[in-house]
Amino acid sequence: MYQMFPLLAISLVVYAVLALTGAAGALWYDSTILELTMVSGEVWIVSAGDIFLLVSMGLLFVELLRSTKTGSESIMNHALSVVVFIASLLLFIIVKGFGNSVFFLFMTMTFLDFMAGFIVTTVTARRDLAVGGGLSG
Repeated sequence: MYQMFPLLAISLVVYAVLALTGAAGALWYDSTILELTMVSGEVWIVSAGDIFLLVSMGLLFVELLRSTKTGSESIMNHALSVVVFIASLLLFIIVKGFGNSVFFLFMTMTFLDFMAGFIVTTVTARRDLAVGGGLSG
């Protein structure tokens, strides 16, 4: 069951809860979490949106590693990843609070997740057919 669940769905739910409930403020992703003064004298401002994207990239990395596996759980994971991408796309286009750069970058991650899964599965299947003698040429 765990292998089928797309991890980026967790990020989508977190974003949706924060955006739709307004629990963290109207523009929660712009709120400053940390300010660090660099050696150069510049101040690096880390926002909640930056943290959200960082965590989502970590989940995307795990998803990309999981996409290399084959089996029915992996295929179901790819199918559910398509659902997460479509839901993200619709939210981005239709729902207020989702049409911003932070969510756009997240939506791009969901696209990369399902495309990577599709490509890796296709390449793996072709390799398996070639090794098994089922594909000539």
